[in-house]
Amino acid sequence: MALRTPPSWLQNGSHPAENDRLSMQAIFATTGIINSSSLAVSANSPAGMSVVVASGWAAIVGTTQANMGVYTVYNDASTTLTITTADPTNPRIDRVVATVQDAYYSGAFNDVIFQVIAGTPAGSPVAPATPANSISLATVAVGAAVTQINSGNITDTRVSVTTNLPVGDLTEVAAGTGITVTNGTGPIPTVAIDSTVATLTGSQTLTNKSLTSPKVNLGINTQTGTTYTTVLDDNGKLVTLSNAAAIAVTIPLNSSVAYPVGAQINMVQLGAGQVTVAGASGVTVVSTGATAASPVTRAQYSTLTAVQTSTDNWLVMGDIS
Repeated sequence: MALRTPPSWLQNGSHPAENDRLSMQAIFATTGIINSSSLAVSANSPAGMSVVVASGWAAIVGTTQANMGVYTVYNDASTTLTITTADPTNPRIDRVVATVQDAYYSGAFNDVIFQVIAGTPAGSPVAPATPANSISLATVAVGAAVTQINSGNITDTRVSVTTNLPVGDLTEVAAGTGITVTNGTGPIPTVAIDSTVATLTGSQTLTNKSLTSPKVNLGINTQTGTTYTTVLDDNGKLVTLSNAAAIAVTIPLNSSVAYPVGAQINMVQLGAGQVTVAGASGVTVVSTGATAASPVTRAQYSTLTAVQTSTDNWLVMGDIS
């Protein structure tokens, strides 16, 4: 069919759902979340082999065949999803998705579901593909023999929906202490941002900007056990390690915890027990310590910093012996 008739919402017309979904595609051009907080995946509390999907909206473009249009889906409460038992030997990567099932095109169900697609355990695992008629919400690194999923194991894969609607021109918006947009001749007029706007949220890229009296406060991760495996959230933080006995810190494989190159983890020996840093199998640690691959803090209050110089390669520097 070249021209769909009747057009959407003709008063005396009969409208297949597919035509309505194609009308929605004029608004929602791609699969994506609607609102930045929608359907975010987080670790459960208390931590276990499960994750939680937040409430919110998403637009999902049907992909079983052409011209299916856009399904809009809504989750009205946080939903807990089970992660299957970890492989005893190898890590794997699972994918969390929301999937529309429409029996008119394929299968036997007419609904929308959350599902966790389990990956294949391997020395260097890869995430499974996103199924048809689905939106990928997150991937979950499931380490070998683990019994709980932490926030550092979850990677957000959500993308925001895009629109086919024209943005249009702004000629003048005066917001007092907010944003003022003055007349311009192009599609983007001159924009002045009032000095009272001082908060940036989300991921921001600043290029050739001058920062006046910037302050970066380190987050603190307090550890009191005799063993600790670093997590993704430790990047840029200070991990305090305090115990009367020796403490063994392990840096995991990048396939389990995907640190970016340049990640840095600061550590301090707060107690009497010396801290030894070593890499998991497959991770290389170098340092000036007497045992270069497993440096040890020199004394109480000694600090060190571990920096990932390339994938699974870490430089440890500081007050070490």
